[in-house]
Amino acid sequence: MYVCKVIGKIISTVKNEKLVGHSIVLVQAAALNDRGSLEADGPVFAAADTIGCGEGNFVLVTRGSNARYACKCAEAPVDMAVVGILDGGQWGLS
Repeated sequence: MYVCKVIGKIISTVKNEKLVGHSIVLVQAAALNDRGSLEADGPVFAAADTIGCGEGNFVLVTRGSNARYACKCAEAPVDMAVVGILDGGQWGLS
């Protein structure tokens, strides 16, 4: 799993039928900075949102075949899916 920050939502008027009911969000890879806080400064990816996250949330994402299982469809054309929202912890989230 990876820690990312949600930086936006993708609007799609046409998408694969297996993705109906899931929104697509833009996430940016995050890492701990020198102060021990999470900071989004990595590459940007598109991920299926399986839980209803919002812009600005730090989230857990999974990739590969696990992402398809998170969408509850092994045939879904998904390589990355949001599977959790980070609420806080020792890295300075609030």
